[in-house]
Amino acid sequence: MTRLLLTITLLCASAAGQAQVYKWADAQGRIHYTDNKDDAGDLPVAELKMNGQPTVLPAPQAHGPTWQQRDAEFKQRLQYKLLAPGFRPRKPAAPAPAAERLT
Repeated sequence: MTRLLLTITLLCASAAGQAQVYKWADAQGRIHYTDNKDDAGDLPVAELKMNGQPTVLPAPQAHGPTWQQRDAEFKQRLQYKLLAPGFRPRKPAAPAPAAERLT
């Protein structure tokens, strides 16, 4: 009898102890989890459901190059480094002024 009472008590305590969890992203794109929805301020907050479908937050506005652009630049630099270790790509030369072309 005491074992049954203990089991019922533990089941009730675990159901009452379940808190709601919220997920939000700050301006830098870092994800935060909290049990207080007001921690996010005015940013969009997603309510996480236990045993439910995952929710998707809107992507934060990026101010710099995307990871795809940075990856392409890295691959280009790596290609130059592999082809000729001492090689540095030249920047396009500016056209000579008109006065220098005539002389």
